[in-house]
Amino acid sequence: MDRALAWSDINSGPQTEIGGCNISGDVILIIPESSRPLGEFSSKIYRKQRDAAVNKIRANAAGATFYQWLLPQINRPDRVGDTARDAVVDEQFPRESDQYEEIKSYLDSFGACSAAIESFKKGWLEYLQQYPGRVQPYAWCSECGEKLDIENALLAWSLESQELFILDTACLNKYMQLDEIVSRPLLGITHDNLEELVENDEVSEFGTEELLERLKLWGVIPVTIEGCVYFIRSEKTHAIKIGFTSGQAEKRLSSLQTAHPYKLQLLGTIPGPIEYEKSLHNRFARYRLEGEWFNPHPDLLAFISAIQNEK
Repeated sequence: MDRALAWSDINSGPQTEIGGCNISGDVILIIPESSRPLGEFSSKIYRKQRDAAVNKIRANAAGATFYQWLLPQINRPDRVGDTARDAVVDEQFPRESDQYEEIKSYLDSFGACSAAIESFKKGWLEYLQQYPGRVQPYAWCSECGEKLDIENALLAWSLESQELFILDTACLNKYMQLDEIVSRPLLGITHDNLEELVENDEVSEFGTEELLERLKLWGVIPVTIEGCVYFIRSEKTHAIKIGFTSGQAEKRLSSLQTAHPYKLQLLGTIPGPIEYEKSLHNRFARYRLEGEWFNPHPDLLAFISAIQNEK
């Protein structure tokens, strides 16, 4: 027992630290010959200190940065948890940044793999969904890479290649010397506007989906867009369009009709977020004709009939 006991020197005054952990007052420790119990004791104190810091951050979450939001996620057994654990031990992580592109640029500079970037993106979108008003919206120029105020950013597309760009005025003028470019202000852009570009201006559907994701990551468009999924049929070909609008389906029908040579008919709608549209595209993927247009297969017609009967 004598060998297992160690007494603090009471006459030397209060001890202030044990195993890297702050203490107050005099301490008497029983320390076995193995150092493992002391290490476990230090770890236990560290975990309590960490949990206290996390709880404090949770209590003040309304003013937290993305990094502070990440801290309570470190025990999650998923990709967001992976990002949180990496960020906690990285002293150079941009802890005060509230911009996706700035943090992504930092990760790229250290050679982060695509899986790490995707994990960060997943966490960032979850963060934006929980706190949609916390991030100041900005855009980044496709040509020069400069950060732009939304009021100064332009959405542009090539009439020849149907590519989409985010540009400032100077870069737009540069592009217009080389290609026939059309543009509009980025401020106030909606999902429906992007859909109309695909329908009326034949802009790349893949390009609009990629742009929509960027605008979400930049805080320009909400992560979750509420509205309704609509089913519109061409009376000539009988093909059915499964689309989404954040406005009125009747207004969307009118917009589509101007770019369609045959009469269109609205078959029905389902209220819900834009993600529901994608799930239906996947569900009926084997009947897809082109883009959002599907073969009027009995399975699809039965589904539309069923949802209308539920109303």
